[in-house]
Amino acid sequence: MLAILACGDAFGQNRDKKPVKDDPMAALAPFVGEWHIDAKWASGEKLKARGVYDWGLGKKILVAKTFVMDGDKEYQRYEGTMAWHPAKKSLFQISFAYDGAITETIMETKEKDTIHFGFTPFEEGKPSLLRQTIRFTDKDHFVWTVQLKQGADWKQLMEGTWVRKGAMSR
Repeated sequence: MLAILACGDAFGQNRDKKPVKDDPMAALAPFVGEWHIDAKWASGEKLKARGVYDWGLGKKILVAKTFVMDGDKEYQRYEGTMAWHPAKKSLFQISFAYDGAITETIMETKEKDTIHFGFTPFEEGKPSLLRQTIRFTDKDHFVWTVQLKQGADWKQLMEGTWVRKGAMSR
C-alpha cells in the first residue's frame, strides 16, 4: 500500500497540480529593510545615505526610497519601484529623482547574490550610460559598484558597502 501511495503521481493522482514557477521577485527579497552607506565617490566626495525597501501590492513590487545627507540635513533623492516586466521578461526598475529625472532600467540577476542594473538597454538601441552592480556578501551587507560610460571605457564612480540597519552595531 505504501508503494502505491508513494507512486501516486505515476497513477495520475497529482495531475491537477500546476507546476511551481519560480517567483522572479524572490531575487529582490534580500533588499527589504533599511540600509546605510558611508562611503566616498571616486572624486573623493563623501556619500552618507540610507535606503528603505518595502514590499507593495502583494509582493508584486518593491518600493525603494533613497535619502542622502547634505551637511546635517537629510533629503529624499530617489524613489523607485522594482517589478517584473512581462513584455521584457525581466525585472526592471523605474526611478524618479528629486530633480524630476526618470530612469527605466533592466535588472538582471547574475550568479546567486548579484544583480546588474543597466547592462542591458531598457529601450533597444539606447544603451545606458550608467550601470550598477549589487553583490550581497551576506544577509546584512551588499557591495554597490557604479560605473559611467566615458567614450569606449567604463569609469568606476563608486564601490561602497551598504549595511542593514541593526547590523551596524553588531
